[in-house]
Formats: sequence, C-alpha cells, structure tokens
Amino acid sequence: MFPTVPPVLSLLSGVDKVICCDGALAKYLRWYRTQMPRPHHEVVVIGDGDSLSPSLLREAQHESLELTHIQVDEQEFNDLSKAVFYAMESLAGEENAKVTILGATGLREDHTLGNIGLLAYYQQRFPNATFEMPSDYGSFYTVNGIRTMASYAGQQVSIFSMQAGFPITVSGLRYPIEGRAFDWLWEGTLNEALGESFTIEGQHLLVYLKR
Repeated sequence: MFPTVPPVLSLLSGVDKVICCDGALAKYLRWYRTQMPRPHHEVVVIGDGDSLSPSLLREAQHESLELTHIQVDEQEFNDLSKAVFYAMESLAGEENAKVTILGATGLREDHTLGNIGLLAYYQQRFPNATFEMPSDYGSFYTVNGIRTMASYAGQQVSIFSMQAGFPITVSGLRYPIEGRAFDWLWEGTLNEALGESFTIEGQHLLVYLKR
C-alpha cells in the first residue's frame, strides 16, 4: 500500500533515486503530480513487465522525469528483490549503504508476509547494508549483530527471529531478553520501549517499531 502519512512520504521526496517495481509506477506518478515543486531524482522502473503497460510507461516518459526502464525476465525472485538487487549494485562500494522499501505491505497478505520475510534474506546477502520497511503504521528494521535503536518511552516494539535457534539479548524494553532463542515468530512480539533507545543483539532479526 502506497504510504499516506507525511513522515513516510518525506522519505520519498528526499532521495536521489527511486526504484519502482513495474506497475507501482502508476502510484508513484500519482504522488509525483501532487508535489510542488516537483522532486528531482532518478526513477528506475524494474521487473518482469507483467504489470507494466506500454501506455503507463509512455505516460511516465511524458513527465519531466529522468526515467530508466529495466526488464528482468527471470522468475526465481519477485520484483521487489529485483529492485533491491539493482539498488545494491548501484550502491556497490558505499559504506553504510541503506535501502528503504516503501509500499511493500497492504494489498495481499501473502505478498505482505513474503516481502517482510525477504528483509532478513537481504540482510544476510548484503551484511554491510541496512534495510528498512516503513508504512503508515510503523517500520521494520533488520538486525544482524548488535544495534542500538532510537525509541521513546511507551513505544510498541516487536522482535521477530527469522531463523530459529539463535540467542537474542535485549536491554531497554519493558520485558528484557537475555540469551533466549525463539522458536516461533510471535514469541518476541508486543514489547515496549522504556526510554529514548534500546539495544538488541542477535542474528537474522526483524524489529518492528510502531509509529
């Protein structure tokens, strides 16, 4: 679902490059046309082309966009992964590379679960990068090692272990965790921050912070 709240939309307007997954270009264009002044960033449209009509591509080309279309026909990975892989190729050599994924949740539950699960795969494949998936309601972050995360007192926090058997330690939450391995996705949900930050240590983790 395309974001609607200003804190998330501001992430889109302030970047140098936007990568759209095929037909998501239509949602981007609707947003782009509401912006005054128009943002100046490169737009790349990538995917297998199954949801990108020629008319939509022509429509985008008539806008004052720096537009590139890349068709990737292989079907081992979905269009989101093709976009992330392209982003990582573009960021090759950059330290502390960060990829922010918008609009990956909301329309179909199976797509939502699959896309959220992919975050942990991206973190494993690209260990020197960080990945974030914001929505209108909150954000998912990847953790692979030790990470201190900004928060506020009372903020709702959930932790998901994407591979069972790895110990997790968390300080700064209402329900601390000390060297515990989760066997089920729900085991680390519905926690709460005590202050301005908390620290988490573990492998293959996703952390959700409520907005």
